[in-house]
Amino acid sequence: MSAGMFFLPLSAVTSFAFTKKTAEQVYENATLSNLKAKSYASIYFDDCTIAFCSENCHQHYSVGNLIKLMTLYLVFEAISKGETGLKSGVKVSKAAQNISIGRERVYLDSTKGEVISVEEAVIAVIAASANDAAYALAEHISKADENVFVDRMNRKAEELGLKDTHYLDSTGIKTINDGQYTSAYDICLLATRLIHDYPTILNYSRITSGTFVHASTGQPDTNMQSSNALVFSGMMEEADGLLVGYSNADLYAQVACAKFGEERTIACVIGEATPEDRAGELKYLLTKTAKTFEWQELDKEGSYVRMISVKDGKSLKVKTVTGQGLSYISNTRENYTVEKKIILNGVIEAPVAKGDIAGEVVYMKAYPQEDGTKRYEEIGRVELIIDEDMDRANWFVRFLRKILEFLGLMQYSTPETKN
Repeated sequence: MSAGMFFLPLSAVTSFAFTKKTAEQVYENATLSNLKAKSYASIYFDDCTIAFCSENCHQHYSVGNLIKLMTLYLVFEAISKGETGLKSGVKVSKAAQNISIGRERVYLDSTKGEVISVEEAVIAVIAASANDAAYALAEHISKADENVFVDRMNRKAEELGLKDTHYLDSTGIKTINDGQYTSAYDICLLATRLIHDYPTILNYSRITSGTFVHASTGQPDTNMQSSNALVFSGMMEEADGLLVGYSNADLYAQVACAKFGEERTIACVIGEATPEDRAGELKYLLTKTAKTFEWQELDKEGSYVRMISVKDGKSLKVKTVTGQGLSYISNTRENYTVEKKIILNGVIEAPVAKGDIAGEVVYMKAYPQEDGTKRYEEIGRVELIIDEDMDRANWFVRFLRKILEFLGLMQYSTPETKN
């Protein structure tokens, strides 16, 4: 962390008139059918699977500070490209100072020539929703022109597939009435991409309080306190970010992330009436998503599959194994079994060697249907590998087998068979 800042320890405190007990009651009583949020969505991080979402998860809303999620994405992208660094100096402009008057800020002072680091600005955005810090970052990345930065925001939104998002500023001050908007679905998708592409954000996303030291100007320190109640109240140990928002039109919003063991989930709510509703319903979505989706290992590399016929081999069958391992995201809400289908590369003829590719193993979800049939959905496929050497049989054995084939007493595996 930057030497110019001192961070307070996280503690279970009450802040912004937040009542943890009430929020826990919201969590305990929450179901998908009674969520109070105007719009919501949750994602299972590992494969970007949408777990739960409201019917209007693509609807456009004002989300205030959550617009800064894209500002942070572009900052970390610029760092990765070498355009700036965490310790790089960010000069505070008069525009950055003025845009934040009367709004969330850390009181950056352009008249005194204040200079802060990129890292300090990032923390101010996360811990204090600081508009002056966000604007200063936008100018720093775009060489002193926020409009250029906003153009970059919209190009990146298109690149990432955010179809229900349009940016007009780097701060979230402008609203849907001005033409700036996003959706619960897009926010979840963007948060997932931010953590996936630039996991360094997680070094900062759990910071909810601290003191911003104005080292370059000597002015009084600024206390910072986020309203991310999941973290600062100790309400959810697994939570480790990300951003909170508020707008007069659509009230309380937040995108949150949490890690359960090795599994991560992300959720967004928009239009919550109170901070308690926001925290309680986010905890519900994050936890339910983690319980609903989990990694399942179907097979390891080298797992035994079956014996397959070998034409003209010394033995009639040869052992096969999987060429790769295969895991997938299972959904505990779905009723299906996993079945395997073997597809051979034609008739396998001797001689064969260990390591030869014989075909593929196809893994499928089998959903039972009312008429007694099954509906299949492919999960994935791996190579089917021969696991032993086998020479060709001598001419006499081959001759006897041909007679047996002619009489219909022997046949070889067809190119496609089921286990």
